[in-house]
Amino acid sequence: MPDPIEPPAPPSRAALAAVLAQAAEPECALLADRPVSSEFTQTTQLVNLANGWNLWIWWKPVDQLDRLWAATAPDGSRWEYGCDRWPDWDAGPDAVVLEPLEHLLTDEQRERLRQRLLTCSCWPEPDPLPEPPSMAEIDKRFPLEVMAS
Repeated sequence: MPDPIEPPAPPSRAALAAVLAQAAEPECALLADRPVSSEFTQTTQLVNLANGWNLWIWWKPVDQLDRLWAATAPDGSRWEYGCDRWPDWDAGPDAVVLEPLEHLLTDEQRERLRQRLLTCSCWPEPDPLPEPPSMAEIDKRFPLEVMAS
């Protein structure tokens, strides 16, 4: 049985590459938390895949993918930006922070993913909260004389 205090190891590079490539395909069921808009200077999009993966993706202005910020696998393991080096930890000064969108996907896969996320369906907006009652309305409903007794 795994140690309940020790978190699972991050997903492998191969698993990240596979899920990112899969998310780019039209048959992959997914929903985003919000649409990407050119109104934002930079934004983050949470993408929930039906297979249980969650991807947090940063976008640059003008609808350009920036980087994968984090990914959570169905087993709860989590990859976060900065947790791995490219090409590997032993490359010394030549090693850079692994960025899966850049290092693990081809240009074609990256463009397919970008197009897919720009047009994907999003979770519905939550219903707006009702306006809270004014203090006058609260005083009418709960007069101080009643509350004092």
